[in-house]
Parts: sequence; C-alpha cells; structure tokens
Amino acid sequence: MPAFKKKPEPDRIRTIRLLGLDEKLDTSRVEAEAKGNNLARWLTTLPPNVLDANNYASLLRDMAKENGWQHKRFGTKELDRLGCGAFLAVAQGNEDDSACMVRLRYRPGSKSAKADLSLIGKGIIFDTGGTNLKPFEFMLDMHGDMQGSAVALGTFLAISEMNLPIAADCWLAITENRTGPKAYKSEDIITAANGKTIQTIHTDAEGRMALADALVLASRDDPGIIFDYATLTGSCIRALTTRYSGVFTNRAELHPVLKRVGRNSGERVWPFPIGEEFMEDLKSDTADFQQCSVKGTADHILAASFLAEFVENDTPWVHIDLAAGAHEGGLGHIASKFTGFGVRYTLNAILDENLFKDSL
Repeated sequence: MPAFKKKPEPDRIRTIRLLGLDEKLDTSRVEAEAKGNNLARWLTTLPPNVLDANNYASLLRDMAKENGWQHKRFGTKELDRLGCGAFLAVAQGNEDDSACMVRLRYRPGSKSAKADLSLIGKGIIFDTGGTNLKPFEFMLDMHGDMQGSAVALGTFLAISEMNLPIAADCWLAITENRTGPKAYKSEDIITAANGKTIQTIHTDAEGRMALADALVLASRDDPGIIFDYATLTGSCIRALTTRYSGVFTNRAELHPVLKRVGRNSGERVWPFPIGEEFMEDLKSDTADFQQCSVKGTADHILAASFLAEFVENDTPWVHIDLAAGAHEGGLGHIASKFTGFGVRYTLNAILDENLFKDSL
C-alpha cells in the first residue's frame, strides 16, 4: 500500500515458487483479480490531497491510453446540459470546477458494441458531510469514501487484463462533498437527469445523489447488467458489521445466486429487499420523493430503493453497499484495512455465474 515515509519499508515478498505440481498452473485470473483488487485498495488508501479530483481524472485518462480503453470525461458544464442536477448539487460546494463523471469503455470486438456489463462507482474523494457536517471521528477516514469508484475501476482493469470477450463500461462519479456558502442544503429541491425531483433532507446522504445521475446515464445505454459499488450507508454496517457487504437488486430471483457468489469468492454478501413499498417512507409534499428519511430507519434499504428509481429500461441491476470495504486487521484473503471488496466478487459473478447474459 502507498506510504509517504522518509524511510520506506522494504518489500517483504520478492518471488513466489510453486512446488510439486504435475502441470503448470494457469494464474492469469488470479493475477488479474489481484491486480484489480490492489488498484482498488491503493487508490482508496491515497491521501485526499494526493488523489484529488483533478489527479484522479488524469490518472483515468492515462490508464485509458495505456490500456486501449475508450475514455470520456464529462465536466460540470456538460453534466448540466445533461440535466445531472443530483450529482451537481453535491459538487456545487467544491472550491473549484474539478468534479466530473468519467466513462471508460473496454471493447474487445466492435468499438460500437452495446455493453454487456456496466460498472458504476461512487467517487466521493473526500466527504465532510457537507452542510450537515460530520463529527471528527466519522470524518477521519473519509478519503476512503471513493472506494466504490476504485472497486469499479479495479474490476474493469481485471476484465481488460484477462482480455475477456465482454464489452464493459465503467462510470465513475468523482467529486468532493464540501461545506461552504455554495454547498447544497436540507430542503433544496433538486432535479435529476431523468427529470425526477428530490427533496434533500441530509447533505451527508450525498452518495445516492451522485450515483442517481450515473445510473441514469449508464442505463440509457441499455447494458446487459449494471453493478454499482458504494460506501453508502452506516446503516448497512450496523446491520451486518464490516464482515459482510449488503447486496440489493431489481431482480429478487437473483438473491440465492448473489449469496452463492459471495461464498465462492470469499467476499460475502447478504441480500436485502427493495421496492415501491419502501418508497412510502420517502414521500415528499414538495418533490417526487425525499432523498432519505428523517428517521433514518433501515437507511440501506431506503437508499437502494431510492437508487432503483434511476435505473431506466428495466436494466438488470445489482447494488453493493460496501459495509466490508474497510475492516480493521483485514478481511478474508486481504490483509489491509481497506479491502477492495467487490473486485473478486464481480469477477466470480460474471465468469462463474454468467450474470451479464441477456437471459436476465
């Protein structure tokens, strides 16, 4: 993991030798998974003054060039033309115009092919909580609030490294959530990219705002399936601890499959319900619905039900609330606090369970 000490620690492992095998072991998938997971953990660990929005966008541009990916950066002016008011509400508190969405495309065949798979990540590179400011102990590690984007990118990299015959898109919603005179406020009325209006309740529920517009843009391309990743709610951690992550989908019949993927990959998940009945708790007198509930009960379920409102074309969709994105002492096969949870999970889902197929 990255360190900025005057005297760097020595590398602990120089080589790995496998003995006693009758045939040479194909490690290409394991290496790709490890590379994607390491990228996710590395980016999440970086300090917020190193991985700011501009540097993040530059890194993505350089990676796209190096790996032959298609790349497009949507700046705030273009996002405004696209009507992405939910994302821009979060971004408006920034001191500069660095907020953006970045779309990457991996196309092993036709460059114009429709995506089999779309990966979306919450990229809040630092989260103060906004106008509803976080207390110190909850703000300390908020440079890690962009882990969802890092997991999406790490998964995307692994797919590319393996040269999989899968057309994949990756959407990263990158901004800070700052406090200040221009920051969005409770009771603001915001219009998202699909025209639905949102009554803001709590400015620290910014992740669902940023993801909402990303989901609209990604689903309009009609991909085979969408996976999104976000360190979204403390409610999910309270429900599961940091040993499991929560999983939500608009295809309830996938719940047994999603649990099996977690068992087989070593990145365990637990499914929760979503749906219109939960939107009853987000009723608004002034907008189509509220951003979150004042009561905060089962916020992980309400947040996922909110996000489902922005998935167009009935696109199959899986949302992972990364409760296990950080676990003291590491988790499972990962030794660091930030776990990169989701890279191995998603590769198992698409390679071993074929969850990107049109049959969904």
